[in-house]
Amino acid sequence: MYDLFIVGAGPIGCYFTQKIKEFNYKLIEEHVEVGKPVQCAGLVGENIFKYVVKEYINKINGAYIHHNEECFPLKKRNVAYVLDREKFDKNLSKDLSISFKERFLAAKIRKDKIEIKTNKGIYYSKYLVGCDGVRSKVRNYVSNKEPSYLKSIQHIIEYKHEEDMISFFLKPFSWIIPEDSKICRIGIISKDPYNDLRLPKGKVINKTGGLIPVGRINTYKNNIFLIGDAASQTKPLTGGGLYYGIKAADIAGNLFLRDKIEKYDSEWRKSFGKQILFGLLGKKIYDNISDEDMTKFYNFVKKNRKKIEESCNFDRHSSLSKIILSSPDIWPLFLKYLVRELVS
Repeated sequence: MYDLFIVGAGPIGCYFTQKIKEFNYKLIEEHVEVGKPVQCAGLVGENIFKYVVKEYINKINGAYIHHNEECFPLKKRNVAYVLDREKFDKNLSKDLSISFKERFLAAKIRKDKIEIKTNKGIYYSKYLVGCDGVRSKVRNYVSNKEPSYLKSIQHIIEYKHEEDMISFFLKPFSWIIPEDSKICRIGIISKDPYNDLRLPKGKVINKTGGLIPVGRINTYKNNIFLIGDAASQTKPLTGGGLYYGIKAADIAGNLFLRDKIEKYDSEWRKSFGKQILFGLLGKKIYDNISDEDMTKFYNFVKKNRKKIEESCNFDRHSSLSKIILSSPDIWPLFLKYLVRELVS
């Protein structure tokens, strides 16, 4: 019998397994290798390097904020980093025993163990860990609630862009992330991303698409727990999930080593749950905001860009709330949507 049965050898599953690999574990992965397919923009803030080796392919010093036909720069040195996601994942998987082409099918809770069925056999384990991504099957045994899903696509394309600056387009939310001076990742989150994404001329090197889970769900029950996209640990406004997933895996690993894994759900929420709640509220406002009010918000950010450059944090979207609270002129805009949300 295993101590832990871990489903999913993506970056979250591999990071967690590295934390607990002194125990008797089994790690399965449905694909043929780690790191493929890549379904991530691969843009992270400095905070993730508290947990992983600091390797990246490009360093970002700011962003151009676009709305309608206007744009302005926000500049902050080393605000973000562009990762080689395939290499990132493979580095996290080093020295781990992984069973490839193995899919989780079902689980049964027994008296003192969990019976786990895959396409390769039946196993028994004390704990079952779902790191199996956006369409997690392990989630069905932990949460009665499904998250909501955002739709996203991204193309890697030959396109010249200022190498140390990214571009964000406010609505629909889209981006240009340079890997270097000649190749960019261009993507979008929208209800109809394939029709909404506007690509510049250039050779398409690769394209990916997928769903991003958002929302509050339960993440621990009956010795089964979820980490990463499986747990809906993502940023609702931008869809980023790598930093939250790694942070949650670190929390889970430390708790398991201290024999306190039953505190996992409350501990990760204590650490960054408020950031997700802030993002969910912001996403509801974003989804309902009129173009006229988006223009007002754009002008507010432009007017306060020096404050934003000094105080905002890539991984803490709520840092913007301090600037909003200190700016009474923008309160009516947000109060209108907050009241509307409370009434509904």
